[in-house]
Amino acid sequence: MIDFNKLDEYIELIEEGNVPEEMTFNEFAMDFYKEAKIIPLSKYLRNKNKYKKLPKIMNMKKAGEILTDTYKDSSGEVTTFLKRKGYREIPQLNFTIITLVRKVDLISNWKRLISYLGGDKTIEEINNSTKVQLFPEEIKKLEEFIKEELKIDDDDLNWLLTKFKKIDNNRHLLRAIRKLNRQ
Repeated sequence: MIDFNKLDEYIELIEEGNVPEEMTFNEFAMDFYKEAKIIPLSKYLRNKNKYKKLPKIMNMKKAGEILTDTYKDSSGEVTTFLKRKGYREIPQLNFTIITLVRKVDLISNWKRLISYLGGDKTIEEINNSTKVQLFPEEIKKLEEFIKEELKIDDDDLNWLLTKFKKIDNNRHLLRAIRKLNRQ
C-alpha cells in the first residue's frame, strides 16, 4: 500500500534539497524508492504539477534503486568492486552526485559515482565521457542529410561544421546569432 502523504512529504523534501534529520541520505533515498517504486512516478509528478524538479526527484528514485540493489547484491560483485576502490562501506551519496545515475547496470553506475567521489573527474567530464560515439555509417548518413537539406557540397559542409563548433563553444556568439536571426 502506498502512503501518498509520506510520498508527498518526501517529494517536498527532495525539491528543497533536504533530508530528514533522523536519516542519512542513503537511507532516505532507499526509503523514497520503496515508497515510489510501485507507481509511475513521472506521471504522478506531472499530475501534481511538479515539473520544475522532476529530474531531481527521478534521480533520487534511481539512486534509491541503486542503493537498494547494492545492499541486496547477493553475488557481492558491487561490494567487492567498492572495496577494491577503497570503500569498506557503501559511500554516502548526496543531491549533487545523484545526477550521475543512469538506467544502466549497477557496476556502471558505481564506476561513475566512484569516479566523482575519488576526485578523478567532475560531473561534466563524466557525463561527456559517456556520450555515445557515432559509427562511421551514422556520420555518413548525417552528412548526406545535412548536405541534401541545405543543398551544399563537402567544402561548404566542412566550413559550416567548423563555424558551428566555434558558435557552439561560445555562448555569447550563439546569443548574438540568435538575436540577429530574429530580425
